[in-house]
Amino acid sequence: MKSLKFGIVGSGYMAKTHSLALRNIEGFLWPNMPRIEMVRLADIDARLAEESARRWGWAEATTDWKQITRADDIDVVVIITPNDSHEEIASDAFANGKHVFCEKPLASSAASAKRMAEAASRSGKVNMVNFVYRCWPAVQFARKLVESGELGELRHFEGHFFQDYANAPELPYAWRFDSARAGAGAGGDLGSHISDIAVALVGPIARVAASSRTYFPLRAEGAAMRNVTVDDMMTTLVEFRSGATGSIHSCWAATGHKSDLAFTLIGSKGALSFSWERNNEIHLYTEAEQKDRSGFRRIMIGGIHPEAEPFWYAQGQGLGYGEAFVITARRLIEAIQKNDTSASPSFAEAAHINAVIEATVKAAATRQWQEVEG
Repeated sequence: MKSLKFGIVGSGYMAKTHSLALRNIEGFLWPNMPRIEMVRLADIDARLAEESARRWGWAEATTDWKQITRADDIDVVVIITPNDSHEEIASDAFANGKHVFCEKPLASSAASAKRMAEAASRSGKVNMVNFVYRCWPAVQFARKLVESGELGELRHFEGHFFQDYANAPELPYAWRFDSARAGAGAGGDLGSHISDIAVALVGPIARVAASSRTYFPLRAEGAAMRNVTVDDMMTTLVEFRSGATGSIHSCWAATGHKSDLAFTLIGSKGALSFSWERNNEIHLYTEAEQKDRSGFRRIMIGGIHPEAEPFWYAQGQGLGYGEAFVITARRLIEAIQKNDTSASPSFAEAAHINAVIEATVKAAATRQWQEVEG
């Protein structure tokens, strides 16, 4: 494969991260290194499309996303638009023979996500979802420990993703505050990431109970005030199909928390903990330690850990948010090179997370446990 031609639909904040990853990915694919061509960026706002294309290195700009999904000079479609638009764009891309890389959550509803997973399966094309935190070296190392049995039988997962950017009444109304477009608020936006990690480590979720709060029921859109129809905070109890228990909490109005994704996993023979705000380390405890010196020990992440080898090899030199997107881009490109349509995180895996989100929203509304469909 001599080259891969990319198109991206959307010019928002995530366009920066995906564009920088694609511009820097080639050396990390050595020696099987296709030439990456950033062909076209689409946005319904012509000014934003032109500005983002120039700024981030895309050769062309357009206001019509079909000039990406149906174009002969595009191999891979990256989707970073609002959640309710993912299905139409992805389905059109698959129908026209494109590989698809979609932002999370996969869709605004579980039914839409299921249809997207089915379309992906029928297409025979590589399909991946940008659950970037799950692919992080420390989290992949945690998964390795789980799969090796070092933690024993998994008993409990406790995780949260807290940010504080929405703890401001002056923050203007946007599509994320509309349940019809987003599907859920913090419970879907931030909660999808920590739920995905929980499932990746412990397995599918069977049922949930939840409570939610909306701290800012009105947000300004120009001179008008709009109703906010999603949660600002979601707190959730979960039961995994394996029998393990857990709690998953998400809030984008959590005072003082900047990008606080963290979890603890407890097993019968050991436990581990991780925090994104200290993302180059993981803390591990095993029962194998002598009792007079047992306890959690800090392990610094480096090139000997999963997904980290192409970067800076020495432990403690540090990787960051930008490298996380290089990791997911590398996964995508290597899957395309191998024609591996089961590459992870897949649309099918993401559809389960959408089912978890939908059950959580229903559980919060009914104050009753809800089964996770599918």
